[in-house]
Amino acid sequence: MENDISGNGRRNFVKSGATALVGGALLAGLPIDAFGMQPQKEIRIGLVGCGGRGTGAAHEALKTSSAVKLVALGEVFEDRLNSAYQNLKNTYGSQVEVPDSNKFIGFDAYQKVIDSCDVVLLATPPPFRPLHLEAAVKADKHVFIEKPLFVDIPGYYKIMEANDLAKQKNLNLGVGLQLRYETGYQKMKAQIDDGMIGDITSLDVYYNVGAPKIHPRQPGQTEMNYQVRNWRYFTWLWGGQLAGQTIHQIDLINWFMNDYPMVAKGLGGRQSFNGPDQGNTYDHHYAEYEYSHKIKLHVQSKTMDNTWNKVGFHIQGTKGYANEKSEIYNSANEPIWRYRDQEETVGPTQKCQSDFIKSIIEKRPLNQVDYGAKSTLTTVIGRMAIHSGQIITVEEALKSTRSILPKEFSWDADTPSVPGPDGNYSIPVPGKTKVL
Repeated sequence: MENDISGNGRRNFVKSGATALVGGALLAGLPIDAFGMQPQKEIRIGLVGCGGRGTGAAHEALKTSSAVKLVALGEVFEDRLNSAYQNLKNTYGSQVEVPDSNKFIGFDAYQKVIDSCDVVLLATPPPFRPLHLEAAVKADKHVFIEKPLFVDIPGYYKIMEANDLAKQKNLNLGVGLQLRYETGYQKMKAQIDDGMIGDITSLDVYYNVGAPKIHPRQPGQTEMNYQVRNWRYFTWLWGGQLAGQTIHQIDLINWFMNDYPMVAKGLGGRQSFNGPDQGNTYDHHYAEYEYSHKIKLHVQSKTMDNTWNKVGFHIQGTKGYANEKSEIYNSANEPIWRYRDQEETVGPTQKCQSDFIKSIIEKRPLNQVDYGAKSTLTTVIGRMAIHSGQIITVEEALKSTRSILPKEFSWDADTPSVPGPDGNYSIPVPGKTKVL
């Protein structure tokens, strides 16, 4: 298994991947039926994880072609499964053919979905992703995997092993890092690659938003059930905000850089989160990443209500800079390029899913796990650095065998973090918390 992400191999991989993506993605959002390319047989898909993102992924898959049929749903919460089913059935009618016998509830629902379809959409919280991908690939299924791909280093290795097997079996693997499909960013990357802003000198990423929804604890609810309901408040379930949200902008910067950071340091904490209802995640993060040639990426993200919000990025070069609005300015702060297409109605999330479905219909190879895993690894070393207060390198991180997951997945299983006598959870303490 190849795990090296340093040197020329790393840069050459990203350049070749970027070229292939730009070539195929510009029309990916349009319905395939519009091109007279209706496939000869149905594409039978199953959805594992019926929350908002999973329901959205199913919408986008069904919209791609009328030959796509949703035939199975899997969830740990019945109310979410029923809500997703009704939403999708109301919208797509006969394209949604999920009998009660194909509505699976429980931690083993993923395997039953895999056994019932040809193509699997994985959209559960991320710690389940490595196990689910492994099972789907062993069953010879094409798979769309939501981001992030894992939350710890053992998860990274399981994902990469499944990826190697998928390549051997010629299975297509798509990843939900859709900003690479944004037309403005594709065209802006071409301008940056051609030298419009000169040599890149520094980078900034922002993901400053409000706090996730809290689902109050219910009478008789097990600790595992409570934590899974509130997964964005627990590190083992979310991977922290860098992995759960900021990964979109971090992945975009990795793509622009044709590179991946090899070193991370940072700081963070809880300033607005408090009490047992908000688990053990930090509510603010700062990470400083270092690419080759000592170029640094500065990442700030927070989940605080009633504070200033910004989601975006800034790429500084010797001749000017670029930003998340697909704008480029010169060193005198004068606009010199921008992308605007008022007629473009298909967003990058639809394009990303459509490209995956089309790749299966057209029998065109597609594998996005290589860059998806490396960008996820970027977020993991950032979280490690923030929680420990130490400088973390990719090299030393990849030697770690430390898992942050429970030993088993069941409603009665022990969780990695449990409430103390006061009801609060243990919070990572820089300088004391061990991450490797």
